[in-house]
Parts: sequence; structure tokens; C-alpha cells
Amino acid sequence: MDGNYSRCLPQRLARATGIILLDTPTSTSLYRYLRRTWFERVRHGQLTGSRRQVNWTMLRHIAVTTRQSSQRYNELFKHWTLPKIRLATPQELARFYHQEGLTR
Repeated sequence: MDGNYSRCLPQRLARATGIILLDTPTSTSLYRYLRRTWFERVRHGQLTGSRRQVNWTMLRHIAVTTRQSSQRYNELFKHWTLPKIRLATPQELARFYHQEGLTR
């Protein structure tokens, strides 16, 4: 599963077999958002008809809401008993992809 929908987290964790917490720095998230918006013509999972422009609501979400959620998820992470891994940098994520034989 993917996403930050905190209200559904208990139900989602009840069905999970493991947890991967992507805890990238805010600067990385902002960079990736701007790169996707300005430079990627085609994006896997992009909704038909979606516009490719910088959105102030999304910038605020990344800079404020996601940062607050990250702190909460890191605290919860300490108590989760499922098999878990926390990936906090792009290098850790790339290493994980390589170790697991995944492609982007």
C-alpha cells in the first residue's frame, strides 16, 4: 500500500505483512515534485487529463503537512512489531531497489 492516509492506517496495518517507511527529507520531496511537474512529460500512474503545473497547495503539503506526518510516523515506527525497514535517503532507496532486484 502507499500513501499517508492516517485515518486508515490501523486497518491497513492489520492486513500488512511488513512495513517500508519512506522517510525522505523535505528538500528531496520538493525537488522530486518540481522535477516531475516541470520536466517529466509522461509519468507512470498519472491521471488522464491531469495538469503538469506547480501547485501551491501541493508545495505547502510537502513542506508542512508531510513534515508533521513524518515525525508522527517515525514515532509509530518504533512500536510497530511487523518486519520493517526505514529508508531515509535516496541512496538507501536505491540500495534497497538493487538488493531486492527491483527496477523503477
